[in-house]
Amino acid sequence: MKIRILFVEADLQVRELLLQTVAQQYHATAVRSAEEAVEQLEKEAFDIVVLDLNLPGMSGLDLLQHCPRLKPGIITIAITAHATIETAVEAMKRGATEFLMKPLVPEDLLSSLSVAAERVSRQALSASSGMAPVDIVAESPVMHTLLNQATSIAPFNTTVLVTGETGTGKELIARAIHQHSPRANKPLVALNCAAIPEQLLEDELFGHVKGAFTGAHAARIGRFEQADGGTLFLDEIGDMSLPLQAKLLRVLQEREFEKLGSSRTTKVDVRIVAATSADLEKRVSDGSFRADLYYRLNVVHLRLPALRLRKEDIRPLAQQLMARFCLSAGLPLKSIAPEVWHVLNSYYWPGNVRQLQNAMERAAALSGARLEIQLADLPEEVRGGAEYGVSTPLTDVTLPTVGTAIPTTIPDEGLSYEAVVATVERELLLKSLKKTGGNKVRAAKLLQMKRTTFAEKLKRLQPDSENDLLDEYQAS
Repeated sequence: MKIRILFVEADLQVRELLLQTVAQQYHATAVRSAEEAVEQLEKEAFDIVVLDLNLPGMSGLDLLQHCPRLKPGIITIAITAHATIETAVEAMKRGATEFLMKPLVPEDLLSSLSVAAERVSRQALSASSGMAPVDIVAESPVMHTLLNQATSIAPFNTTVLVTGETGTGKELIARAIHQHSPRANKPLVALNCAAIPEQLLEDELFGHVKGAFTGAHAARIGRFEQADGGTLFLDEIGDMSLPLQAKLLRVLQEREFEKLGSSRTTKVDVRIVAATSADLEKRVSDGSFRADLYYRLNVVHLRLPALRLRKEDIRPLAQQLMARFCLSAGLPLKSIAPEVWHVLNSYYWPGNVRQLQNAMERAAALSGARLEIQLADLPEEVRGGAEYGVSTPLTDVTLPTVGTAIPTTIPDEGLSYEAVVATVERELLLKSLKKTGGNKVRAAKLLQMKRTTFAEKLKRLQPDSENDLLDEYQAS
C-alpha cells in the first residue's frame, strides 16, 4: 500500500519542494487553500494531511477540525513559519499529531512522515485482520484473559468502562473492542477529557451552530456526531465536571443531544467506551462523580493490569517498542544485553507501558549506531539511581514482618516504597485467606477492613480466579 499525502500550502515554490521531497516514497497531491483541500478530501482517500496554518480564506486551524469528518482516522501534521505556544496547543487540540516549523528541513519532514506512515499501516493491518491490534502484547495469562473478555463483549453495543493506571494502554483496549465489533468499518473517535479545558469540552463533545457564541463564525461538528455509527472513546472520564456528566448521562440514556446555540435535537448511534485512571467509586462517595452515570458506564468493567503485574510481557513489549522506534528513526535493529533485561524485569514501572516506551526510545537514540543496548543507555531511574528507581528484585530485599514499619535492610541502590508495600499487602492477603480456608468475609474481618475493600484489593492483584491467591500460598 502506497501512502497518500495531501499537502496544503499557499506558496507555489514550497508546494513544489514538498512534492519533490516525497516523490520517491509516497503518492502526494498539493493544493493551495483549505477550500481546495476539502474538495480533494471529499473526492479522494488520503492517509495524511500536511497543512500550513497560515492559509488564505479558511485557516489551517479551521481545516484541522474538518479533517476527521471528511476522513475518520486521518493523520494531520501542522506547519507554520510563525509559531507560538498558544498556536501549537490549539493545533494539537484540533487533532494535529505533530507541529513542524518553517523553513522545513527535508530530513525532518521525511522522518515525521515515516512515523505517520507506520501508524497508517498499523491501522490498516488491524482493520483488515480478525486478530487483536499489533500494538497489544499479551504473553501473560492476565492479559490473555482480559483480551478474551474484550473480544467477547465487542459484538454487543454494551457500554464498557476500562480502568487502570496511567500508561497501561487503555486506548488500545478500546481500539481492540471497536475492531472486533460490527462498527469496525465506522469511525472510532477518541477524546481525552482531561486534556480539554472545561469550558471547551462541551463544544468538543456536542459541537455548535454558527453564531452560538462570540467567534463562532462557522458551525462545528462535535465528537458524538463524528462517531455516529461507530465508537466514542472517552479517556479520563473521571475528570469531567458534574454539569457535563449530567449531559453525558442524557446522551447515554436518550441517544440524543443539542448542539451549543441550538434547540434542535440531534440523534446519534454511538457506542461508548470510557476509561479512567481514577478511583470512580471513591469519587462517587465524595460526590465528585455522579452515581447514576457511574452505573451507566460500568455495564462491563475491564481492569487493565499494571506492567509490574504482567512481567511476562516486558521482554516482548520492549523488543516491539525498540524495533518500531529503530524503524521510524532509520536506525539499525538492536539487541538488548542480558544485564539490561535483568533491570527491565526488576523495575517497578510506575509509568507502565508508556514509561517502557520512553525508556526504549531513549536507549535506542543514545546507543546511536551501536547494535546492542547497554545498561548505561537506560534512564537513570530505571537503572536504580533515582529516587523512584528499583534495580534490585524484590526477592533480594528483606521484607518487613507484620507490625514492622520498615524493611530490616535496604540495599545501597535503594528500593521502591510502593513495591515493598504492594508485596507486604499481598502477603497479608495470602495469610488471611489461608487462615480462614479461603473465606473472604472472615479474612476481611481478620485484617479489620470492609468486605468490599478486601474484594477490591484481590481484584487489583489480578488473580486468574478468586482462589488463586490461596492456591499460591498453599503451594509455597
